[in-house]
Amino acid sequence: MINPLHLLRRFWFVPALLVAAGVAGALWFVNAFHDRGYAPVQPIAYSHKQHAGDLRIDCQYCHFSAATGKHAGVPPMSVCLGCHNHVGGDKPEVQKLLAIAEKGSYEANGVTYAGGVVHWQRVHRLPDHVYFSHQWHVQGGVACQTCHGPVEEMTTLRQYATLNMGWCLECHRRSNYVGGPGLVAGEPATFTTGTADNHATIARQERDPVVTFLRQGQPATAAGVAAAAPRQLDRLRAFIAEKGLKDLPQWRAADLPETHKAFYGESRLMNAQTQCSTCHQ
Repeated sequence: MINPLHLLRRFWFVPALLVAAGVAGALWFVNAFHDRGYAPVQPIAYSHKQHAGDLRIDCQYCHFSAATGKHAGVPPMSVCLGCHNHVGGDKPEVQKLLAIAEKGSYEANGVTYAGGVVHWQRVHRLPDHVYFSHQWHVQGGVACQTCHGPVEEMTTLRQYATLNMGWCLECHRRSNYVGGPGLVAGEPATFTTGTADNHATIARQERDPVVTFLRQGQPATAAGVAAAAPRQLDRLRAFIAEKGLKDLPQWRAADLPETHKAFYGESRLMNAQTQCSTCHQ
């Protein structure tokens, strides 16, 4: 008769390999469907630790759409230049930024990027079928770090959470918002419309505004200007000449016309004097 213990002692490496393969397969399966830890190399080594951590710059100074729209937004070049036209010019990464703004293009990995802006590599991306709004979460008091992790400690930004469906639902369960903020477990009568109600969610969705932009690097034709924004560019150039300004975005709040000052007073445009290109493409 074959002795199983004798076989196990002789061929011990076979079950060991099977156990190791099972553990490796389980670890792969757990981490195969999310991008937690993803940290792409950026064209400029921007440090959230320095800006949000050491300098304590509020997240919404750069990501100014987070409280008012679905997308937090990538800061336009004018936000960066609003500070770095005046500070940090001796630092190599800031010199790269200024060179991109001055030249209007740059090369990376054999590809030429035009437009005079930094083409940042996106870190966080949800599937196309997911509808997520920063506005509802920020206005609901959810901290940026809840989803993005301790960004004020990250020299290189990385994806902190899995951002999969289970992760989102677990957060909503902890906050009792899946069944409404007044839900009491085991008491169906306390259930109110929350994020679990698909019809309510669809009704609250907001479409992105439809805008028309002029192509970067193309001369502004009369027809193109009229289609994008009537006479805006002509008025903008006239205003720059009238005020004797060197160029955008080196405006002071006191230099803005009355129509712009009225908007500058609203918190959602708290740094509007550095965001001219947001409206005046």
